[in-house]
Amino acid sequence: MKIRPIEPKDNQPLKTIIQSAIREYGNNLPNSPYYDTVLDHLAEHYAAQDKAKYWVAEVNGELVGGAGLGPFGYPKTAEFQKLYLSPKARGHHIGHQLEITAEKAAKEFGYEKFYIETFMNYTAARGLYKHVGFKQLDKPLAKPSHSACDAWYVKDIK
Repeated sequence: MKIRPIEPKDNQPLKTIIQSAIREYGNNLPNSPYYDTVLDHLAEHYAAQDKAKYWVAEVNGELVGGAGLGPFGYPKTAEFQKLYLSPKARGHHIGHQLEITAEKAAKEFGYEKFYIETFMNYTAARGLYKHVGFKQLDKPLAKPSHSACDAWYVKDIK
């Protein structure tokens, strides 16, 4: 398995993985990540932002998912964004490795908290978040990026 920064050639395959995973769980709702306009140009979107980055995971040269981080509307807080894996990539610690990669970069960027918006029915992902030290919140930390999400987590990363 290889983790590397996203490149423009990854945009369409990654969009397919992200939207397929969201549909798989029935979360292709209005105001969900499914409809993010940035999905067509994720590489350029992250490259254009300050203190933001996105990585993809490859297995035997095949793109199997990705995750990133970007600024969030709360002081010194990065949002862990768009962790999605193809079905065959799940259960192999790839999501964990992507989270470690993103958290390390968040610290280097000077963030002190890591925040996630997700869905309650993403049971495996929520298990990962708890495993790596995220604490579940009763409500969003600030105005949510995706109002369709119904689960929120935060972690101190100082």
